[in-house]
Amino acid sequence: MRRNTLYYLSMVIFVLACSKSEPKSYEYYNNLVNEKYEEINTLIQSVSCTNIDEFEIVRIQRYYLVHPSIRTVFDKLQTELAQLEKEKSIAYVREGWIGGDTSPTIPNHPVKKICENGKPRLLYVNDLSIEEIDAELPNRYEKIKTFYKDVSCTDANQWIGRYLVSANCNMEVVAIHETVQNEEVVAKIDLYNLMMIKKLRSEKQECIGSIYDKFFESKTVQCENGKPVVSSE
Repeated sequence: MRRNTLYYLSMVIFVLACSKSEPKSYEYYNNLVNEKYEEINTLIQSVSCTNIDEFEIVRIQRYYLVHPSIRTVFDKLQTELAQLEKEKSIAYVREGWIGGDTSPTIPNHPVKKICENGKPRLLYVNDLSIEEIDAELPNRYEKIKTFYKDVSCTDANQWIGRYLVSANCNMEVVAIHETVQNEEVVAKIDLYNLMMIKKLRSEKQECIGSIYDKFFESKTVQCENGKPVVSSE
């Protein structure tokens, strides 16, 4: 009897030891990541929104609207999320998962922030009507074209040309600086192109597929009289 008890006890210890050392699956960490995102979203929505200017747009992989009163907890949850994302990636590689579509896509930046039914909300291009997009496009185009009007071009290697799509699927190239407010102007270009894509699709233009790759290409720039000029080559 004693021998059987020792045998079963040793087996239980062995099973427990194995279960502790066995790595968790990709699916396990993926579920935890999704739960953490839900926890973050619940935290953000817990603050009543009456003045949208009190909420800061924070970008950590994706965009969030964060009120100062919850920033400390938000940052803590983001640290926990980052660790779960790391474990998820390790499990992904360990289990030999095959990656999904790796084709480049235009980042989906928010257009503006609003209070809706007492909750903070970010609006994206897909949330806008064609009429709203038509009203936005001229002003956004002008801001992109004049963004670097006061920045001199002294080193062409610090500049690149990026594509804008216009009416009838025509493409235009604008020069942007590699370091001076680069993220800001790139986001403006991305938003403008996303708006134009939605507009062209609403008009049933069939050129989107043939020009889409242009959004991820760059052109060389030359400095002429202190101004960046996109090379015609």
